[in-house]
Amino acid sequence: MAGPLPAPVIPGADVALSPDLGESGLGIGADGTSVLAGTACPTAGFGGVDPHVAAAGFHLITVFGLSESDVGGLAYRPGNPSSDHPRGLALDFMVDSDTGDALAAYAAEHADALGISYIMWQVPAHYDHVHISFRSGAEVGFGC
Repeated sequence: MAGPLPAPVIPGADVALSPDLGESGLGIGADGTSVLAGTACPTAGFGGVDPHVAAAGFHLITVFGLSESDVGGLAYRPGNPSSDHPRGLALDFMVDSDTGDALAAYAAEHADALGISYIMWQVPAHYDHVHISFRSGAEVGFGC
């Protein structure tokens, strides 16, 4: 299992975000149970993404103080048949530029622990949201 994921510092913020993610920093408490809500991640809020994608998504919205409504998940992409969205392996985080910079950097730094395959941010069609794709069947090491 990867080491603790530190709380990010968002540029321009007065303080770093410090959610209670337990001693491990991964959302796992001292007794081995999740410190986030419940034990299984609800995927309905992200449109039915794979459970490990939901776990990573809930971790990221907790760390960055976002809500489920800030995130798009399972979606049909008729113009892009290779998209990970229809397969439940991608999330789009609709955030401002500073949060996007911090979220993309945090996700890149912890890509292995979060099961991330790639990130798109500040590239064509991805200036208003951070796109994160996940490896199929990845182990993220924490739950909700």
